[in-house]
Amino acid sequence: MPRKKVILAASFGIVFAYCAVALLAPVIAPYDPHAITGAPLSPPDKDHLLGTNDLAQDVFSGLIWGTRATLLLGFIGAAIAVAIGTAAGIVSGYYGGLIDEAVMRLLDVAMTIPIFPLLLILTTFFRPGIYLIAVLMGLLGSFQGVRVIRSQVLSLAVADFVVGTRALGAGDGYIMARHILPGVLPLAGVKFVTSAQHFMLIGIGLGFLGITDPSVVDWGQMINRASQNGAMVLGLWWWLIPPGLAVTLISLALAWLGYACEDEINPRLRVMRI
Repeated sequence: MPRKKVILAASFGIVFAYCAVALLAPVIAPYDPHAITGAPLSPPDKDHLLGTNDLAQDVFSGLIWGTRATLLLGFIGAAIAVAIGTAAGIVSGYYGGLIDEAVMRLLDVAMTIPIFPLLLILTTFFRPGIYLIAVLMGLLGSFQGVRVIRSQVLSLAVADFVVGTRALGAGDGYIMARHILPGVLPLAGVKFVTSAQHFMLIGIGLGFLGITDPSVVDWGQMINRASQNGAMVLGLWWWLIPPGLAVTLISLALAWLGYACEDEINPRLRVMRI
C-alpha cells in the first residue's frame, strides 16, 4: 500500500477511535469525572488506571469525558465555519461583480481579526457554555475558507455544463445547489478537517487558561490544574502526560488527514511537497 494511503488510513482510524470514545464516554469511563473516588494524588492501580488528581478525581475518567468536550468544540465550530464559508464562496464566485467585490472587501476586514484574542475577551466577560463557544468559533472562523471555495466556483461557473444548464432556463439557486456545490464539497471537506484541528486547539487553550465552563471536563482544564499544582516537579506524570498525549495525537491525526485529503483532491500538491 502506498505511503499516502497508509497515512490516510491511520489518521482516519485515530480520528474514528476518538469519536467512538467521545460517544461511548458514559460507558467507558469508570467514574463520574467530578466524583471523589479515592485518595488524592494516588498513582495508577487497578481501580484507577491513570491515578487520581489533587481532588481525588479519577484521571482516566476525566480524560475520557474530555474527549467529548474537545471533539464537540472542534467539530461543531468547523461545521458552522465551513457551512458559512462555503455559502459565501459560492455566492461570491457565482455572481461576481459588485457582490463578489463586497464579499471580498468584507473578507479583507475579517482576516485582520485575531480569533483567539477575541474569543478570550468574549469568554472572559460572558463565560459561555461549550456549545456557545463552538458557535462563536464557527462564526469568527467562517471567513478562512471563502477564498479557496470562491476560486473553485469561478472556474465552475463558466464550465460548459453550467452554461448549458443556464441556457435551458435553470435558476441560479438550482445551478448553485445541483452543479456548483458538488464541485466544491471536496474542498469544503478538507477545510472541515483543518478547521476542526484549529478549533480543538483553541478550545484546549481556553480551557488551559481556565475560562471555559467549569462544569464540563476538558483536556485544557486538566493540563492547567496539573501544571498549577506542580505535577511534573512532583513526579505526578499520570496527571499531566495523558491529556498532553491525547491533545498531540488528535492534532497530528487531523493534520495528517487534512494533508492526505488535499493530496487526493489536488494532485499538484504532491509535486509541490516532494
